Amino acid sequence: MTPPIPFAPGAVRQFLLSKPEFTDLVPGTSVSTRNVPDPIAGPFVTLAAPGNVGIDPMLRKPIVQINAWAPKIEILGGTTDPEELTWNIAAMAGQLVGRARTVSFRGSAWSGRWVDGPITMVDTVRGAGLPLFRAVVRVELKMRAPRQ
Repeated sequence: MTPPIPFAPGAVRQFLLSKPEFTDLVPGTSVSTRNVPDPIAGPFVTLAAPGNVGIDPMLRKPIVQINAWAPKIEILGGTTDPEELTWNIAAMAGQLVGRARTVSFRGSAWSGRWVDGPITMVDTVRGAGLPLFRAVVRVELKMRAPRQ
């Protein structure tokens, strides 16, 4: 039996955390495949896998969505608008992953391709006074499974 596709969001997280260009924009402790920081005091990134390219999952081309988030400037501090900050974080992540070639991850290897983004939006689910600014980039990984 063919092994499953390695966990693509984890592969992207590991890769981005190895890049100072990325960690200069967002701390590594604020990059997760599941958790949102509590309290939200600065920029953070969540990674998810919304789909797989093609009709056959064995093609091993999962899409990873990179979500950059930031609170309003009164919480964030500094002088960079939070919408611009999330754009910068998402764009840097997309550029890095899009240029990645033959990256090792859990006995497999992957290469990246930028699909789309940054797409910006404002999340006001927590209330109009606590907006979260968001920018999204989607990348495609061409994964080569571990050999058996």
